[in-house]
Amino acid sequence: MEAFKVLVIVLVACIMISQAASTNPPVQGLFVFGNSALDGGQNTYIPGSKIVSAIPPYGKTYFSKPTGRWTDGRTIADFLAQALGLPLLPPFLEPGANFSSGVNFASAGAGLLDETNAHQGVISMKQQLRQFRNVTNEYKKEKGVEFTNQLLRNSVALFSMGANDIANAVPSSFLFQEMIQAYSSAIQEIYNYGIKHIIILLAPPIGCTPNLRAVSAQSRNTNLTPEGCIGIINTFVDSYNTKLLNLAVKLHNDYRDLNIATLNPSPIILNVLRNPQKYGFKEAEKACCGGGPFNAAEFCGDADKHDWKPDHKNKYTKFVCNNPKDYLYFDSNHFTEAGYWFVMKNFWHGSYNIARPSNLNFFFQGFNIPNPPPTP
Repeated sequence: MEAFKVLVIVLVACIMISQAASTNPPVQGLFVFGNSALDGGQNTYIPGSKIVSAIPPYGKTYFSKPTGRWTDGRTIADFLAQALGLPLLPPFLEPGANFSSGVNFASAGAGLLDETNAHQGVISMKQQLRQFRNVTNEYKKEKGVEFTNQLLRNSVALFSMGANDIANAVPSSFLFQEMIQAYSSAIQEIYNYGIKHIIILLAPPIGCTPNLRAVSAQSRNTNLTPEGCIGIINTFVDSYNTKLLNLAVKLHNDYRDLNIATLNPSPIILNVLRNPQKYGFKEAEKACCGGGPFNAAEFCGDADKHDWKPDHKNKYTKFVCNNPKDYLYFDSNHFTEAGYWFVMKNFWHGSYNIARPSNLNFFFQGFNIPNPPPTP
């Protein structure tokens, strides 16, 4: 009899939880700001951009064609949109795109600072914010102020910026101060427009990329971490990430209704590098696509199938792996779809060393989330 009572209590609790979840509002929109880690094809529409990937074999796994994403399939932004029950977001510059569920402003090569890759045809953080303002103004014209305010109130902003600033300058306390100030201004502007749910992706361990592994091998650098990474580069990344974590804490203290989460890919990536097989990968150091040392000395894309061509002739035989899901990295700097998916699952369910103050599973409490990622 006691067992029956316990069963009834459990069933009632499950029903109540289910009913509560069904009455929670959905996330109505997602707005993405960032670099190549989140770029959904924005640079494809920038005349003369030198940082483009709308050529094979990019996109081969999920889309079966190039989309301008710097991977073989989906990115963190795509996985987040699908988890929230939203369509994959179009880039802002895509002609005739539908922005009713949000926009992807991310631009490969972009930085927090305007001067980062300024002559490569990219859209900096400040320019992405300008595009965001244009979109919200169009919402107000077409749908009205009340609709726009409700949409933004039930939307999420996703940020990933900083890696290009670090890679293209001499890291210093002054540089980091400029970067953090730019980030702070961007987040406060988004908040003032009405978006109170903000996710920040910290910079990845760029000292572990196939690109920098190849550079290190060619320079015969022996000052490497146990994972084979360039330690000094990752130290700069860690310093920047610490300052960004501190900024998130400050902003939350300043704006108590701000729901903000910082997600750190470094512990996830370093765990995979230490034991790839444990996490379902066969190769974590070399790129799936490229050529030369670590498959990182040649551009991944097939330049003959696009009007843009690299500035150098191939020195090495081009290589494209048969199964990108076996690889952590797709090209010299970017993860495979499988790599991004593994990172995403850890962001959703991870512990405090990955997600602060909470993982995405907790971050989205109060919303109806139709497709949460499974545990890693």
